[in-house]
This record gives sequence, structure tokens and C-alpha cells, in this order.
Amino acid sequence: MYLVLARKYRPKDFDEVWGQKHITDVLKKAIKENRVAHAYLFSGPRGTGKTSVARILAKSLNCEKGPTIKPCGKCDICRSISAGSCLDVLEIDGASNRGIDEIRSLRENVNLMPAKARFKIYIIDEVHMLTDDACNALLKTLEEPPVYVKFIFATTAPEKIIPTIISRCQRFNFQPFHQKEIETKVKEICEKEGFRIEDNALKQIYGFSGGSLRDALGILDQLIINADNNNITYQEIKDFLGLIEEASLNEILTCLRQGDIKTTIVLFHHLLEEGKDPVLILEGLIKKLKDVILHKLGQADTSLSQADKHLSSIFEKIDVETMLNAVSIIIEYKERLRRENLPVVLSEILFLKINQLIGEKNIPEYKEKPEEQEKKEISDVREKDKETVNIFNKITAEAEPADVKQEEHKKTLSETKISPKDSAGIMENWNKLLAEIKKSKPTLEAALREGSPLKMEGNTLFVNFSKTYAFHKSIVEKPVNVKLIEKILYRITKVQNLQVRFILENKPRESLLDNSEVKKIVEFFNGEIVTLEE
Repeated sequence: MYLVLARKYRPKDFDEVWGQKHITDVLKKAIKENRVAHAYLFSGPRGTGKTSVARILAKSLNCEKGPTIKPCGKCDICRSISAGSCLDVLEIDGASNRGIDEIRSLRENVNLMPAKARFKIYIIDEVHMLTDDACNALLKTLEEPPVYVKFIFATTAPEKIIPTIISRCQRFNFQPFHQKEIETKVKEICEKEGFRIEDNALKQIYGFSGGSLRDALGILDQLIINADNNNITYQEIKDFLGLIEEASLNEILTCLRQGDIKTTIVLFHHLLEEGKDPVLILEGLIKKLKDVILHKLGQADTSLSQADKHLSSIFEKIDVETMLNAVSIIIEYKERLRRENLPVVLSEILFLKINQLIGEKNIPEYKEKPEEQEKKEISDVREKDKETVNIFNKITAEAEPADVKQEEHKKTLSETKISPKDSAGIMENWNKLLAEIKKSKPTLEAALREGSPLKMEGNTLFVNFSKTYAFHKSIVEKPVNVKLIEKILYRITKVQNLQVRFILENKPRESLLDNSEVKKIVEFFNGEIVTLEE
């Protein structure tokens, strides 16, 4: 009868347990010194050996040659525990036996002596699934069980277990397997099964296992079935897992960096036509960006391919914080793709967001300056700043014609115009500020455009909004938006400590009767205008 690899190579004693030596050493010492606790809690990710260690502990305590740290595996009790048929070692699924009635039945059976073994052992898997009432019903029995009873709880979510249960157990935290550990174990099992496996394939198995040895062996099981000539290649595992080509991921990220959203979406649809899962595409982008971030921090693997080095150079001018924000957005959308029914649309929206964040057109060019030149420029700006009376020059003749609102900007600026010499070259004009803000945040530019520069007092620029545009004023005066405006002002003017304040126009409302057309209508109908108080 065929057994899957995870069951075939399940450890039979503590020495065969893989990657959890910090736990097995303590348990072996407890057995040697006869200091075995009445209740244990094994917590950790899936596939890390919690249930296997629980069974080994049960065999060690009940073996006919025991208690021993190395159960024989040949006596009737050892064999029945391995087969799951021992009457005194009860494995209970916490998910399907989670109610108070099941726990009451357990409490009644606890008082019965073991039928054959030395100890009656209850192994409750996924104990966090028990209801609060069931847990509370178990408390007294768990705290003071009969001397012949042991409890072993296993869980992947210890944070969901009530503290009163945890406080009554000795807790052991099982760690996910490291990459080297899983690769070594998978390669060892392949050799025992008479198969060869490529190193690149081992890395991909680890990537998909999430640190779970059981998941890794499950993937290996399927690869062995499809392997040709007893050889497992990277190409086979790539096809089996639906992996995305490195070149395709690099190309998508390059297009996003260059601001070419159209080509990005075309490449994405090509991958979909090949049958690729959108979630896997996003996971591939996350891993690629992680490598780029590590390269920027100087922590990257020195064996990076030429293509990956080129990709890192493309993102060289983007700061790490922006890169991390991009990764966070992709992770958020990846989780949404699993829950919602529009994966393609959501993915396209994601690419638009990422393009706004890291696209070439939205990233200001950064040029390093020699130290002496930079000091000189700062000194010159400070001298000019002392003579500054107003922050704005007059609107240039080359400014593009605009609507009536833009004419109001021109009028306001012309009333306060000063010479370029007096303004110390702080800023060319209002349009330039708006254009720079539009590159970083178009919605902020749209709201700010409804305001007008009014006056300059000291280092504070006052921008006026009419009462009609009170909502727009509320948008631009948010702290994050004020900070961005002041940052762009500094970038343009090179004047430090510039501040922006926004005021709401408070002019008396113009009477409707002042309008000649309205006046004619009122006179024609012999009527009157009724106004409502605000």
C-alpha cells in the first residue's frame, strides 16, 4: 500500500525529529529525570512536527521498555500508537469536537484507568477551535488530572486560546524550517526514493512550502509522479507550480518604473493568456521588489544575475520607504484578489496605483552637488532671503490662457508684483508651483488651483479661498498636504522655513438686485427676492 512521503518519513523517535532540537532536548531530559508535566501546549506553523512529537512523547511514556527517550517501536503499544489505534492514546480533532458536550464526555472518561498502557494521553489537535465554554469546562480537569493522565495540545493559533488554558500547560514553540533545512531534507528523501533534483527546483519548493516540511513533501510527491528519467528539473517545477518567468517580472517592473502603464497592462494580460494566476504574478513582483530593497540596503546576495542588477539600478533613485509602500500596496491587493471576484480589474487598478507611486514621471530628479557648491548656494539664498518682500513674480507672458478663475490669479498677482531682483528668484510664478504639485499629487493640485496667493508676511505665504471653495480649502490644509506644498516650495525657492497658511474670504455677499438681468425679471413679475439666513 502506497504511503505519501509525509507519512512514510514521519519521525519515529526524538532523534529523527527534524529542526526542533530545542524542544526534543528538553522533552528527553524531562523523561530521563522523571519530570514530565501533566499538560503540554505545542504551538507553531503547520507542518513543523507538533503532532509527530506528541505521538513520540506518548510512545516514550507508554513503551513497554519505558519510560524511555527512545521507544522501541516494536511492542504492541508502540505499534498501536503509530497506527492511531491505541485505546489509551486518544487523538481528538478540536475543530470537530469543539463543544461542551464533547469535553464533558472527556472529563468523565478521564477518571477511568488506562486499559493497557502506563498513561492515558489525550492529544487534542487545533485546540484553539474549542469554544470558550468547552475550555472553561476543561480547566479543573486540566489543572489537577489523575496521575495517569497527560494532555498534549497542538495549535497553529495560540493567540486564540484563553489564557487560563495556557497558564496550566508547559508551552513549546515550534519554529518554521529554514531554507537550508528543507532543501537538505527534501534532497535526502529524493535520494532515498532514487530521484535527482536540481538546486533551483529545491529553492522553489521551499518558496512554496512557507517553512512547512509537510507542504514541501506534498509538492515533492506530485513532482515524483511526473518526473522523467528519475530527474526533477526546474522547468518541471515551474510548470507544475505555475511560476512566472523572471524576465516577465523584470519587464513589468521596468515598465512601471518608466511610467509606461499601457505596456504594463499588456504584459499582464499576456501572462493571463498563458494561464498564470494573478495572485502568483503579484507574489512574484513582491519577491522581486524585496530583492531590490535588499540590494539598496547592501544586503543582497552577491550572486545576483545581470538582469536583477539592471533592475536594481533602475530603482536606484527611489528611496526605501517608497519601495516599502509599494510592496505594502501589492500585498494588500493580493489578499483582496483571494476574496473578491474581479482579480483582473483589481490588478489593473493596482498597477495604476504603483505607477503613480514609483513611475518615472512622478519621481523628481535628484542630482548630487559638490559640498562647496552646496554651501555657497545655501549662503546666497540666505542673503537674498533677508531682502525678500514677496514670494511671487508676476505671471509671465508665456503662461497658458485659462478660465476666469485663472484670470483672477493673474489679477491678484499683478497687484502685488515685484521685480525679479526683489523676489530674489524665490519662485517663478504660481503656475510653476501648481505644475510641480500636480506631478506628485494631482488631486491636491486641483484643490489648490481654486485658491489665490494673497500676500507674504515674513516667511509665511497666505493663500486665499472664496467661501464657494471652502471644501477645497479643507483639503489643502490637511497636515500631510501642507507639508508637501512647503516641501515643493523649498525645492523651487531654496528658502528654508517657508510656511503656507490658508484663509477663507469673508466678503459681504453681492445682492442679486445688483445684477441687471435679475432686476429686469423682478420688475417684470412685480416680485421680490427672498433670502434664507445661513
